[in-house]
Amino acid sequence: MTSSPKDRQGGVALVTVMIVVAAAVVLGVQMTTEQTLAVSRAGNFIRSQQAMEYAIGGEELARQILAEDQRISPGKDHLAEVWASPDLQYEFEEGTIRLQITDLSGRLNINSLRAGDGLARTRFENLARELGVDPVFVHRLADWVDEDDAKSNLGAEDFDYLGLERPYRTAGRPIPDVSELRLLLEMDNATFEAIEPYITAIPDPDTIINVNTAPARVIKAIAPELSLEMAEGLAAQRDQQEGYNDIESFIEDPVLANAGISEAGLGVQSGFFEVNVVASYEDRFAYLTSIIQRDQDGGMRVIYRDISKKISPAIDDTREYDD
Repeated sequence: MTSSPKDRQGGVALVTVMIVVAAAVVLGVQMTTEQTLAVSRAGNFIRSQQAMEYAIGGEELARQILAEDQRISPGKDHLAEVWASPDLQYEFEEGTIRLQITDLSGRLNINSLRAGDGLARTRFENLARELGVDPVFVHRLADWVDEDDAKSNLGAEDFDYLGLERPYRTAGRPIPDVSELRLLLEMDNATFEAIEPYITAIPDPDTIINVNTAPARVIKAIAPELSLEMAEGLAAQRDQQEGYNDIESFIEDPVLANAGISEAGLGVQSGFFEVNVVASYEDRFAYLTSIIQRDQDGGMRVIYRDISKKISPAIDDTREYDD
């Protein structure tokens, strides 16, 4: 039995309707999927931005902690103060902020070598020897940051670096971050990791070393006549008594009686702090590392910010180094 033209036309119409409906369904699903993804992306962006706002708030919270510390105990900073607590955590609506405030004034400042300070270089060399690091890197570092192109006996200047497979020049200026040391001629990861926890890159070359917050190996760099055990004991005693009130009290400590320490470049107050913030909001995290400069009158300003996931190395003075 053959179908009539009317039946065939009806079948074509039905197929057409089905195709149109299928296309509409596919288009509708696609639009719904794209809309859902757009809403999800917007939600993720908003939560990420909120987490970053929490991180910025953490920086401001650190500023307030440091300002309050300056108000309560001006002229002296030590590791028993609130800012030095390893457990600075604050809960907020659907989020948290964790802070780690590190005193950079307890470390040796790389940029102090820029001024040709012989005492600063000697202290760096003492630290290098204590860590089993070749002191040649101190000379190369001094050449890296100084303004001239005159090579010191054990240093390296532009022509040494321009001969590398990937040539570059020395900085010839204060360096902004200790990671720049990785560019030094022949400095490997092991050498960098050994020395990094004890140094900093503060733009002011005339910063002092706070003996109240300096780790044992920095104290030994200041007083090389001490053994590491004596420096560790001195640091432990210092922390128990909440630091020295002035630099004279440090110099006159019986442990340092015959150490022949110069008080130049030393003090008991800090002016530069590194703040590491980990902030969370719902399922999003934000990271912020800031360096805050605090004046003696309590004024503060942020001189550096990094929003990468950066974690400062913990100092382990019990670690063994090869001689």
